[in-house]
Amino acid sequence: MRLSHLVFLAACTLGPGFSIPVPQALAAGKSQTVPALGEALLSGDMASAFRSTLALAESSDLEAQHNLSLFYWHGVGSSQNFDEALRWSTMAAIRGHKRAVTARKIMVQVIDAQIEKKAMEWARARLIKDAEAGDDYALQPLSTSFLKEFAPPNDLEAYFWSALAVSMGKIEARRQRDLVIVNMKQADVVKTQQRANEWLKRWRNTQS
Repeated sequence: MRLSHLVFLAACTLGPGFSIPVPQALAAGKSQTVPALGEALLSGDMASAFRSTLALAESSDLEAQHNLSLFYWHGVGSSQNFDEALRWSTMAAIRGHKRAVTARKIMVQVIDAQIEKKAMEWARARLIKDAEAGDDYALQPLSTSFLKEFAPPNDLEAYFWSALAVSMGKIEARRQRDLVIVNMKQADVVKTQQRANEWLKRWRNTQS
């Protein structure tokens, strides 16, 4: 792990003043500090701060998902876990957290490609579960996850999820859908839209 990568990721954290030691596994014995991961750390109880952040992240709090990825990345309040760090960074990034997008770009430079792939699969699986349970805000991130900025592009999947988002009134998804459709054959558009209609019938019209 390059120290420059660590310092850059540290700059993505929140909260002024408080500092924590860089884990030895990353700093290679160098005495460095990184900024606070949030106001909750001012008490110095890293384990409690981690647990609180985890609970918020699990409840889909966007800021907490980004911060949780940094807890795992730096090994703060928990064991260091690069797999979990990339999972939560990916989730926050495709949901639109700008600092998470930046942090994730640094992470994927030093993490195995298979871990990156599994992190995206994990994020998509969680979002699909949320979408099927009625969370319309999960639809647009699913579309984003298939754009070239985050993975090998898949226009059909990107169109499918953005079309669903538009159908559920997410106006901001219309632009993304219209950009993706430019690269698609008409037959693929028709087929994918039919698939979207079937999804809506199953997961929305049946909602009580």
